[in-house]
Amino acid sequence: MAHSPHGWWSILIGITLLCAIGSSRANKPCTASSSIGDLVLLGSSFQVFCTYQASCRASTSMHIDKKKIHKILRYNSTTIFLNVTNISKNTTYTCLCEGEPEPCGLDIDTGYPPDLPENVTCVQKGQFGEVMCTWRRGRETHLTTTSVLWVRAVFGNSTAGSVSYPGSGSRSDPGLVSANFPISGSVQTEYSIWASSSNKLGSAVSTTLNFTLDHIVQPLPPVVSQVECWSLGCNVRVEGAQGAQLLEVQQRTAQGPGPWILHPHTAGSVWNQSIVSLQPYTKYEFQARVRLSHRRGIWSDWSQPVSNWTQEEAPAKALDVWYTTSNSPNNSITLHWKRLSHTEARGKIRVYKVIVHDTLAGKSERNTSMNHISGLSCSRCDVTVYALNSRGSSPPAHVTIPLRAAQPPQNVMCRNHSNHSVTISWRRPATAGAARGTWDGAVSGYLLEWFPVGRQVEKLRWKRLGPNETHTVIRDNIKPFECYEGAVYALYEQAVGRAQFEDFYTLELVPSAGPSVHQPVVEGDKVTVSWSEVPLEHRRGCVINYTIYVENSERKDVGNYVRSASERSFTIRGLPPDYYQLWMTASTASGQGPRAGLSFFIKPQSLLPDSWLYTMILVGITSFSMFFVLLCLYQVSSLRRRVSTLVHCLMPDIVPDPANSKWAKECAKEKGELTLHLYLSESSVSEEEEPDTVEVQELPEGSWSSWNPAQRTDISGTPEDAIHPSLHLLFMPQQIPATDPSTTAYFQSSYLKSFSQESGSSGQTHDSQGTDMTVDYISTHVLEGREEKEEEGLDVMGFFSCPQNPLSPFMNPLVSFGGKLTLDAVRIDCSEFLD
Repeated sequence: MAHSPHGWWSILIGITLLCAIGSSRANKPCTASSSIGDLVLLGSSFQVFCTYQASCRASTSMHIDKKKIHKILRYNSTTIFLNVTNISKNTTYTCLCEGEPEPCGLDIDTGYPPDLPENVTCVQKGQFGEVMCTWRRGRETHLTTTSVLWVRAVFGNSTAGSVSYPGSGSRSDPGLVSANFPISGSVQTEYSIWASSSNKLGSAVSTTLNFTLDHIVQPLPPVVSQVECWSLGCNVRVEGAQGAQLLEVQQRTAQGPGPWILHPHTAGSVWNQSIVSLQPYTKYEFQARVRLSHRRGIWSDWSQPVSNWTQEEAPAKALDVWYTTSNSPNNSITLHWKRLSHTEARGKIRVYKVIVHDTLAGKSERNTSMNHISGLSCSRCDVTVYALNSRGSSPPAHVTIPLRAAQPPQNVMCRNHSNHSVTISWRRPATAGAARGTWDGAVSGYLLEWFPVGRQVEKLRWKRLGPNETHTVIRDNIKPFECYEGAVYALYEQAVGRAQFEDFYTLELVPSAGPSVHQPVVEGDKVTVSWSEVPLEHRRGCVINYTIYVENSERKDVGNYVRSASERSFTIRGLPPDYYQLWMTASTASGQGPRAGLSFFIKPQSLLPDSWLYTMILVGITSFSMFFVLLCLYQVSSLRRRVSTLVHCLMPDIVPDPANSKWAKECAKEKGELTLHLYLSESSVSEEEEPDTVEVQELPEGSWSSWNPAQRTDISGTPEDAIHPSLHLLFMPQQIPATDPSTTAYFQSSYLKSFSQESGSSGQTHDSQGTDMTVDYISTHVLEGREEKEEEGLDVMGFFSCPQNPLSPFMNPLVSFGGKLTLDAVRIDCSEFLD
């Protein structure tokens, strides 16, 4: 036999490699071995040996997974060993000779032999599909394990050889193995199958399963095509069930969801099935499956679920109605009712109808979507409440408001439990009322109400109990770390007895925050502290009291004051003047919470007089200062004169009545000319000098309107009731009654004007009879004299002039009149000063 050159070279290379490997092994300084080999059962115990060459004269050691082992034993002069107990994983053992670069070692693999395959089942998917078999392979072996399905077909009297099909594991279920094989022969062909598993530690074979295709055929799952529902049931229609004779449907509520409920096949068509005894207004899911017959095949897989709602029905149960009364002056009543459950409502509740029959106000009706109505006020009302959906209303719920007070339950007690529940117990009402003629009849039941403190309207809960029950356990509608209060009611036919309880909880901690302290109000040696209660979210239980701590500026405790949980202010008395720091804490049964506080100051009493005394002192000092300033100013003569003038200007003018003057009376007697004496000045007219005279002419009645002041007659003389001796006063008299009615004189004005002659030492006389005479209110000499005096003194009141006052020295100059001067010609108006 001839060989090619390439073949010889391959053989030569192989021999060389084997020699190199053998030479390397011969040159290793040691060998490693195990007493039971390199493949062991998990949990086994054995020995590992390290044998060294004679050339290894240095120290030796053994390592497990690169970690040096100190508890080794010597077997002989060249061998050491290690006892391994209950091995739990694959392990590498290494032997080392100091100074040698290459170690020797041993890899130990661990695992289990395979278990017997279990639960071998086979199914034909459809009438013409392959057969799929599945089985459970048992526990994990931790070794490479092979699974095989063996199939042997029996055709009549002949038996075919066994054929193996490899099994494969499932990703969703690692313990499940499956294998498929094709069909050969008819449906009557009998098959025998079994499964086997094997690895390096052993093998296992399952029991044999014998069957025909008629036994294992499984129809394909049907399709639910339609679900028609009414209020109490649904009709399910299916498609795709060719050849099937049996139909099963299962349903469950979609909310939750609930458990599946199976409805077996009944007589009738396989294409639909009616499901009854359902709840109104409920969403259900439906699935269907089919089978060829009772004796043939197995049930198909369930179809995909299809859902639908049943229709509504009128609510089947009356509402549970209760009421509460506020502590306000008008005793406002809030009516509450519990919402119906889903099965009780049997539809979507759209509105609640409340009908109130008041004995005084008559009938009224309200609709609301809430579960309470506030603000009811009636002396006695019969209230009826309905719940309405699209199909009708619930039965009526009646309550009488308010119920008459009767004997309440006794000795109400609350007890907390570790499972977050509370037991409320009580004793039956006393029957002593029967002896007093107030017997209310037998107790028809009890009602327990509870709510978080301060939230009765929005969080009210209640529970009705029978007449023989005297305790109950609250598990629902109660939260940990929250404080509750409530009451137990004894219900009679037309009366109710109430026993209140408060401050119960399931779990409790110290408050997480203190009360909100307001700024203290300090009055003398006392301070009033006020605060707001701890917010609900920070109470974490029932607040039982508040504690006030006060420290002075030296950090010394002044006092600790414990106040009840219902108080909101407190007055501390007798504090000496100092700076103080104030803190407050809130306490539950578990302890005190954190502090919240501020500071305040008590002033010495001498620095803080009473307010009325302080006001009186301030007013006295101010008044004395003003009086002193006015007194100083009054010492200035010019200022004093101007002040006098101002005061006189502000006073109302006293106008003399001309009818009472001397010359008016003489005029009335003589009915002719009247001579008036005019004294221009006290210094310029002597007794010997003949006074100037002024003629007064009496006008006849009706000629006053045509009277011209320029056509006057000269008059002279001084009236006896003249206002000032240096002034010549002219009066325009009012109507003076005359003895002769035909010659009655009319005078139109009641105001005065004055003029003055030049006064002083000039000694000159002023002739009032001249037609070209200029008459002044004040003579030029007088004005000049006053100006000279004002230059010497303080002229601060020069602007106060009173032109309407005849005594004012600041009168404007008189205008010159032609002819005779009359009172009407010199009439004045004082409005200029007011403007």
